[in-house]
Formats: sequence, C-alpha cells, structure tokens
Amino acid sequence: MSSTRRTRSRRQQRTRQLVVRFVTGRELDGRRHSNATFWRRGTRRLGYPPYLITWDWWALAAGWQRAVLRLTAVAVAVLAVGVVIAL
Repeated sequence: MSSTRRTRSRRQQRTRQLVVRFVTGRELDGRRHSNATFWRRGTRRLGYPPYLITWDWWALAAGWQRAVLRLTAVAVAVLAVGVVIAL
C-alpha cells in the first residue's frame, strides 16, 4: 500500500470516527470527561485535574442528550441555509 493511500485511509478512518462520536453524543476528543453513559447522566467529572475547559452541564449530560442537541443544531443550520437559498 502506498504512503498516500495509507494517509487517505487514516484520514477517512478519523473522519468516520468523528462522525460516529458526533451522532452518538460521545466526547469528540475521545477522552471521557465524566462517568456518564448514553442513557444515564453523569454524577462526577473524571480526570486529574478535572477538565475545566468543558462545561459542567455538558460534561455530565447523558449521551442521548448531547446527541439530541448536536443533531438539532445541525437540522436548524441546514433549514436556515435552505431558507436563505430559497429566497
């Protein structure tokens, strides 16, 4: 396998992984920031020191809540673009 093919394959793999994480409501950086699961809200933050960059409510939200917010934002953006194009 050539070097460019391998690079393209890795890039596609990372892109797929990012899309799956986005749609399923998981952390996009791949690190766990709380003990939350897809169905259950988190009760504590993880890491030392606890990640201060992430918002508390976002880090403790269940995966389905994050997925709903992300997909709603995408739907609103697509709808807004559609309205602008239609005008």
